[in-house]
Amino acid sequence: MNICILKKKGSLGLVIGFVALLTVSLVANSESDDHAQHGHESHDHAKQDYEEHQGDDHEEHQGDDHEEGHEEENEEHGHEGGDLEDQEGVVEIADAMASKAGISTAVAGPGEINKTLTVYGRVIADPGRISHIRARFPGTITQVNVSIGERVEKGQKLAEVESNESLKRYVLKAPFSGIITARHASQGEATEERALFTVANFDQVWAEFQIFPGQMSRIALGQPVTMSVESEQTTSTIKHLIPSDSGQPFVLARAAIDNKQGRWTPGLLLQGLVSVEQVQASLRVDNRSLQTFENRTVVFVKEGERYEARPVTLGRSDSRFTEVLDGLKPGDEYVVINSYLIKADLEKSGASHDH
Repeated sequence: MNICILKKKGSLGLVIGFVALLTVSLVANSESDDHAQHGHESHDHAKQDYEEHQGDDHEEHQGDDHEEGHEEENEEHGHEGGDLEDQEGVVEIADAMASKAGISTAVAGPGEINKTLTVYGRVIADPGRISHIRARFPGTITQVNVSIGERVEKGQKLAEVESNESLKRYVLKAPFSGIITARHASQGEATEERALFTVANFDQVWAEFQIFPGQMSRIALGQPVTMSVESEQTTSTIKHLIPSDSGQPFVLARAAIDNKQGRWTPGLLLQGLVSVEQVQASLRVDNRSLQTFENRTVVFVKEGERYEARPVTLGRSDSRFTEVLDGLKPGDEYVVINSYLIKADLEKSGASHDH
């Protein structure tokens, strides 16, 4: 009996121990599960916090970048807005560079505008500077010292003649300095009454113009005339008005030309601009300053090292000057020579911006 009870007690102890062990295990598992779940929840919360933080940082960073981009863009626009070279019709050129390029200026102001009449003619030798040289006494030419086309000086020996009456020899001399344009003398020939030499001086020549009936009422002695042929140009005044001796319906107007440089050769065809009326303009500019820029007539006004294309309204003009009605004021400094260089610079700058 006792043995059985002992066996029951032993079995009960085993059962109680097993239940206790199972309870501990379940409690441990439960705590482990709770810890794992808490760990997962903590990890999920941390992940969520990181992602939210990253999103905030990203949005903040994007906002900063966006603002910085606007600031940089504004700075760039501000820089472009302050650059004179980017302003339409304005360019900056250093004075040293402008001088090297041959750009020169003048000051706008009042002056005369000459209304002109265009006439045409040719260059002729001055009749008062031509000499036909003959022998003083009939005789035989014993010596010839010059050739045709040769230049001679006043008093220079041209030839020697032996007189038929006195049998003495005398010398023919140049009456003034000039060119031998004709020679009709050879050694051994009789002088007869012909001209043996022709000497012409071309230091001064004449411009001879044909003035037709429709022009005669506007032409008078003393009027200024500007004459040009190819690249040559000079000015003079009308000295003679001569009726035509050939029955032609025109008058010959003559003006003297200084020709010491020898550029005005007799026979050249030329154009003349006769000043027939002079009017006073309150403001005028040199014709060389006028340029066409963006389909407008402009003058380049200089302020310091800044050149601006200034549109102008024009009035009367002559061969040298044009009246300005609007766009400039007296005292404005404007480009006269090589103004086309500034125009080319502006057009190049505009093309690069369009591109």
